[in-house]
Amino acid sequence: MHQTRTDETGLFTINWDSKRPIFIQKEGYENKRLKYNKQEEPFVVSLTPLDKRNILYTDQQDLYATYLLSLVYEHFKQRADNYQVAYYAKGDLQLNTQRSSYLGQQRKDLDPALDIDSEESGNFIYLSEISSDLDYRNKMISKETVQVLQERGNGKDLLFLTGTDNDFNIFSPEVSKQINVVSPLLPYANTYYFFDIIMEEQVGDDTVYRVYFTPKRDREPIMEGYIEFTNKNWQILSFYAKMQGNNVNVKNINNLQIKQTYTYSPSLNAHVKAAQTLVFDGRFIVFDFIGKFESSFSNYTEKPEHLMENKTNEYLTFTKKYNVDEEEKLAAIRPFHLLESEKKYFDQKSIFTTDNTKVILDSIDKRTNNFTVFKLIKGYNYTNSYKNSSYSYHGLLSTFAFNAVQGFNITSGIDYTKIRSNNAATSYGVNVSYGLSENKFRFLGYASHVFNQQDYRTIRLEAGESIEQFNQDDPIKKPINSFASAWFGKNYAKYFQKKFFALNYSQYLGTNFTFDGRLEYAYRENLYNNIQNPPFVPTLDFTSNNPLNPSDFESPTFKPNGVVKLQANVQVVFDQKTISYPNKKQYIQQSKYPVLEIHLEKAWNTTDRNFSYTFGSIATKYQNNIGNIGALYTGISIGQFFEQNQIPFTDFKHFNGNQTFIGSTAIYNKQFNLLPYYAYSTNKSYVEFHLEHDFRGYILNKIPLLNKTRYSLIVGFHLLQTPDQPTYKEFSIGLNNFGFKKFRPFRIDYFTSFSNNKTNHGIVLGIKVLDLIQK
Repeated sequence: MHQTRTDETGLFTINWDSKRPIFIQKEGYENKRLKYNKQEEPFVVSLTPLDKRNILYTDQQDLYATYLLSLVYEHFKQRADNYQVAYYAKGDLQLNTQRSSYLGQQRKDLDPALDIDSEESGNFIYLSEISSDLDYRNKMISKETVQVLQERGNGKDLLFLTGTDNDFNIFSPEVSKQINVVSPLLPYANTYYFFDIIMEEQVGDDTVYRVYFTPKRDREPIMEGYIEFTNKNWQILSFYAKMQGNNVNVKNINNLQIKQTYTYSPSLNAHVKAAQTLVFDGRFIVFDFIGKFESSFSNYTEKPEHLMENKTNEYLTFTKKYNVDEEEKLAAIRPFHLLESEKKYFDQKSIFTTDNTKVILDSIDKRTNNFTVFKLIKGYNYTNSYKNSSYSYHGLLSTFAFNAVQGFNITSGIDYTKIRSNNAATSYGVNVSYGLSENKFRFLGYASHVFNQQDYRTIRLEAGESIEQFNQDDPIKKPINSFASAWFGKNYAKYFQKKFFALNYSQYLGTNFTFDGRLEYAYRENLYNNIQNPPFVPTLDFTSNNPLNPSDFESPTFKPNGVVKLQANVQVVFDQKTISYPNKKQYIQQSKYPVLEIHLEKAWNTTDRNFSYTFGSIATKYQNNIGNIGALYTGISIGQFFEQNQIPFTDFKHFNGNQTFIGSTAIYNKQFNLLPYYAYSTNKSYVEFHLEHDFRGYILNKIPLLNKTRYSLIVGFHLLQTPDQPTYKEFSIGLNNFGFKKFRPFRIDYFTSFSNNKTNHGIVLGIKVLDLIQK
């Protein structure tokens, strides 16, 4: 790139590369961009004065600054693609509050992870160090091998420690796995940022620039800061940015800052990232905290692609002795000293991992095993660390419900889990439910064993008596049905009773396949209303418990019957990512490709041969970000009953309809929001399609006033086809991310449905946390 200045009279000369534009800048005038045009004679460049009185003038963009950044981006693409880096990081989380309780409950009872043992070791709730090797393929981290890890406390899912999670690559469209933000170096960054050259300094024969970038709009995945670089091969020297957690979709974080410094690497002949510091503040429940993750990168070594180890999707691997003699190993490579408070915290918490005597472990458990009256309602966990076992009590609050069959009812239970030395786990449990108006107890028990944590081979026995919805996907959630029934007389959920014994088996088959199967014997019986009127509005009447004829209170929906069912399911994740530890493997539930699901079901009815059937289905689902335009969700399912028998209504294929104005899922990729619950149930075949796109602010954030709401536009289309019914279609448009501050559990949508030349309309309020509370 060539630069020049005019003399006193405004004359200048320059060697003009026909492939590059010329930028003319003069204070008080609009920037001018000239394309190459061969001139035989000197030519005149006319500049337009800035009219600062014109408040509508919006061309604040420094085109020269964006041009310089484009050179930085282009030269990065010319660097070596494949190399290896030595990585070290230290991270901590500390409480930054004097508050010790909330609503009468101690902090440690609300969340044991927020318990602070000793003031001498600071307010740490988490402290960690790591040393690993990073393999870069095509300039992106392809694999990380952890050599040493020293980790104490609970990181609260703030994943910034490993090189993979800590990666903040401003040259990539996906800057970070944890932080959703648009990089100021991307070709389309000028639609999100204003750029301004705030420093231009001569250093020897080179020129160092500092370009400041500021967001054009708030409430978008943006940040504010600067990029410092040199014109010698257009290399970055440092980068700084600050951002709000709400804008970049980071849970529990209010504000976040990142600083990177770069240094020259002779092996790559380029400036590379040498250090990074990430600091932030936020809140857990009502307790403020601060966090800091410092990392360094060294020993850059170019590595040809054919020597790169990662030929699979195993992107994070822990060596066999990664947690043995951690302090000794880290002391030899640690680039900076630990603080005294950090040393004390590591020493204090190390007792928990190195001294497993009963006295020590019992003293640790005692802090969180205390029982309170609040836990009788919320639920209670009792841990015996010495025996690697735990008990859990389900509580009463989340299971209290009402329906027309049982009346007011409640379900609770107790589970016991034992973790064995080889990472196998055995669990036992029993659930008890009681319906007040029905005056009936139902019991269900199970025993489960996980053989290992490599392929997670699991066997589970279940037996008991349960009350089930005819659609066993439970589309009508207990809170919705309870409220609609008790207050409005709308007993939408219809139930039958099942006494059963079942054997389940599941495991991962290699990396990409998951199998689970179930063999069950069940005897199904009809249930009838035990209440005719809602308790709070006795002037209203319930419909019957017969989904085929809601006005018939006496006729059964189906003939009571016994059935033996064999079910097999295979899920295929084509790019399944894994994390490998010496004695276990973790499978990451993310995919950039559609996930395939195959389901086969064979039923032999022991009561009536005509009730036997064979069923198969294939489904695929997809969920991913589409660049900076938002997130796309799709779901397609095709199914067929291969024997046209008169099977009972319990075994029909039912679809997730909705006759309320409440939605209970974050994404409607399995639900029709204006479809009556059992209107399209079939024993033949079906095609089901769902599509939703959440623009994540791509549109609304560019509209004044609306961009302050943090809402996002969401559109959808849903289709259902069965042989005996006209094609059903739904269209929707709505606003997601309703709420205030960080509490935004709502969405609101307008739906239009078309079926058999009939059109229906409706508004649905989505309460996205209902699925987390209760089915």
